[in-house]
Amino acid sequence: MKKKILIVGTLDSKGREIEYLRQKVGERDWETIVLDIGTLGEALCHADIPQEEVARAGGEELYQMKTRADRSYSIEVMTRGAVRKALELYSQRRLGGIVAIGGGTGTAMGTAVMRSLPLGIPKVMVSTIASRDMRTYVATSDIAMFHSVVDLAGLNIINKAILARAAGAVVGMAEAAEEIKPARPLVAATSFGICPLSAELAEPLLAEKGYEMVTFHANGVGGRALEGLIGQGFFSGVLDFVTHELADQLYGGYCADIGPDRLTTAARRGVPIMLAPGGLDCIVFNSAGDVPDKLKARRIYHHDVRVAVRTSKEELKTIAKTIAERLGNPKGPIVILIPLKGWSEVDKKEAPLFNPEIDNFFVEALEKLLPSNVSLKKVDCHISDREFVQQAVGWLDQVIQGLK
Repeated sequence: MKKKILIVGTLDSKGREIEYLRQKVGERDWETIVLDIGTLGEALCHADIPQEEVARAGGEELYQMKTRADRSYSIEVMTRGAVRKALELYSQRRLGGIVAIGGGTGTAMGTAVMRSLPLGIPKVMVSTIASRDMRTYVATSDIAMFHSVVDLAGLNIINKAILARAAGAVVGMAEAAEEIKPARPLVAATSFGICPLSAELAEPLLAEKGYEMVTFHANGVGGRALEGLIGQGFFSGVLDFVTHELADQLYGGYCADIGPDRLTTAARRGVPIMLAPGGLDCIVFNSAGDVPDKLKARRIYHHDVRVAVRTSKEELKTIAKTIAERLGNPKGPIVILIPLKGWSEVDKKEAPLFNPEIDNFFVEALEKLLPSNVSLKKVDCHISDREFVQQAVGWLDQVIQGLK
C-alpha cells in the first residue's frame, strides 16, 4: 500500500487553504488524507476523516460536544481524536508524512498530533506564530516549523506561495525519508560544554565493540529528547556522563525545564544505564547578571557569556535525593561511576570550581539513598580521563552482552 500525506487543519475556518495544500501535494504525485480538527462550523472542503469521526475517536459525539459549547473542551477532544487517528494510520503503515496549518490554536493542535508520531515521520507545521518561541510546540520532536509570514485567512498570492512550498517540503521529506533501522546496537551518551571529552572518548571505544553511539547535548531539551528516544526503544544502553541538567532544574539554571522523565525511562524499561555526576559541580546561568545575589560570593567560572557557579553541599544533598527518587526501583542494571578527581573541565586540580570535599559529601549522601539494586563505584581518575571512560564502556558492554 502506497503511503499518503496526512493534512491536518480546521476545515471550518481554513478549508480553502487546506484544499489548495491538498492540490499542491497531489501535483507532486502523492495522495493525501485530510483530517478535520475544526470545532465550530461546517467544513469548507471535503475531509477524508471528518469532524464526526475525529470527535468520536476523542471520546465524544460531535453534536454533544457542540451542544456543550465549551471551546477548550472541544479542542481537547478533537486533539485527542486526531492523535488517535494519526497513530492508527501510522500503525497501518499508511503514513508517509504529515503537514498541518494553523494560527495559535491550530498550531497547538497540529503539533500535538505530530509529537505523538515517532522520530523519522516527516512533519511540517505551517504556522502564523512560527517566529515565536516554539519550545512547547516542538518539544523533542523532529517538527519543521514553517512560518506563514502572512495570515492564513483566505487565499492570496503570498500565502499560496507559502503553501505550495510547504507541500514541496513535506513531499521532499517523505521521498527522502529512510526508515531508522540500526545496523548495530545503539548506545546513547550525554555531553556538555564543560565536560565534552567523555562522550568523545567513548565513541571509538563503543565502535570497537560493535555499537553506534548517539550523543545528546545535556542542555535541558537534550535530556528530554534522550528520555523520549529511550522510551521509543532505540537504545540498548545509556552512558549518561552528564547529569548537570538536574542542578539547573533545581536551582534555576540555564539547562532547566528537563521534564519529569529525566533519569526515569531507562530505569523503568530495564535498559542498562551508567550514570556519572558530570557537571553537577555547578549551576549554569545565561549571564553574570542572571546569577542570584545569594550565589555571587561563590566560586564562578565564565564559560562564555554564560557563567557556572559552584554547587554547595546542601544543593548536592538535594540533587542526590532527586537522583535516588527518580531512579526508584529500577528494572534493569544501573551503575553510578564516581570520578574522584573531578566531574568537569572546571572541576579538577587547579581549575576554578575544584572542591573535592564538596564532591565527596555528595557521594556519601548518594550512597545512603540509593536502592540496593543500584551500585555505586568510585574511580580514582577524572571524568575526562580515558581510564574512566573505558570502565564505563566496559561495564555497559558486559551488561548488554549478559542480557542477550
